[in-house]
Amino acid sequence: MPPKHQRRSHTKSKSGCSQCKQRRIKCNEVHPVCYNCERRQITCDFSLTPPETSTSPQWTNSTDGKATNGDASQQLTLRSPGALATPQQLPLNPFDAPDLISSRPTTDLDVVDLRLLHHFTTVVAVELASPVEKHPDTLLLWQEHLVKLGFKHEFLLRGILAVAAYHIAYASPERSEEYGLIASRHQSLALNQFQEVLARVDDSNCHALFGFSCLIIILTFASSPKSQPADFNADVLQWFHMLRGGKIVLDMFPEAIKCSFLKPLLDEMAYTENTATYSIPGADRITDLFRICNISSHERETSQAYTMAIHTLLSVFTQTSICRTRGHDGLLASLVWPVHLPPKFVDLLSEKQPEALVILAHYCVLISWGETKDNWFISGWGRYMMETIKESVPDTWHEHLKWPEEMLST
Repeated sequence: MPPKHQRRSHTKSKSGCSQCKQRRIKCNEVHPVCYNCERRQITCDFSLTPPETSTSPQWTNSTDGKATNGDASQQLTLRSPGALATPQQLPLNPFDAPDLISSRPTTDLDVVDLRLLHHFTTVVAVELASPVEKHPDTLLLWQEHLVKLGFKHEFLLRGILAVAAYHIAYASPERSEEYGLIASRHQSLALNQFQEVLARVDDSNCHALFGFSCLIIILTFASSPKSQPADFNADVLQWFHMLRGGKIVLDMFPEAIKCSFLKPLLDEMAYTENTATYSIPGADRITDLFRICNISSHERETSQAYTMAIHTLLSVFTQTSICRTRGHDGLLASLVWPVHLPPKFVDLLSEKQPEALVILAHYCVLISWGETKDNWFISGWGRYMMETIKESVPDTWHEHLKWPEEMLST
């Protein structure tokens, strides 16, 4: 008679999640989602209730790279409790500690996150630097420097993982829901951490903050749905506000960032106010906005906001055109416009004033120029915004939307 199969025993614990208890498997008790629930992509009890106080703290890597004991929902957590030991705890001879080895699960690696990191360095980075032969420094920036910096600053690493997950969701429709959820989780945690670190920006974290600000551009576009008319405050204006975080850091540490590996991004985003020496397609359409908006009929602050928005738009049209003649798609240059807008103009957009919306409609042309295969995250955004603008302005203003609509159709 064959010997009976003996069940593998494990140390009993009363503090595991109910999902693991129901399946009668060992729970590693990591908050906010235990290893087993995260691997199976199911809701974990720990994500619904505050973590219990443990006498065996789980150590995590904080944003400054030091070991800290904190909330795992804000930090990248080791999958195995006790997997990290202090030098005093480690035995001199590893064979003297069989319990330490056997008590670990079969793997303490997060294969999903490792796959995302690999996808970012081998696929996403190449697309962001395309064409690579013209921009080798940009490829090195995305593929190596930014990732290395992410190992020191968790919010940046989470941003990188979120971008990779959104790319997989975009490229593989059959897995879009699965990887969309993974991306959303990393993005949410990264944004919370980014806001905390931004409040104490200094020369030790300014590069990571600016790098993440560039990732925010991708994350905001990639995470917003385009299956229905845009919600101006939730979708269109959200990335206007997000981009300002990068400007804050750049204004505080201009030389430190300009002299770093981030320089290729700054070169493409270079903003020039002198447009007199350049001839660009559509320039006459932009200058005609002064007449369309009837600048002199508004109160002073509103008039100044419209004037600055149009002047800046003309300059950004020029810079984007220059980038396109040099082999770039000009997307980064076009994204400078929201950064330089006066707060009053953003308020006018929020109020859906027709003059402000018509100016924004002309900006949609720049967005459409950046809708290349490699800029997957912005695909369809020009038309998406234009449809919402057309629904928001009175019929009497539709004639002023003809040129940008024609440009979007070509």
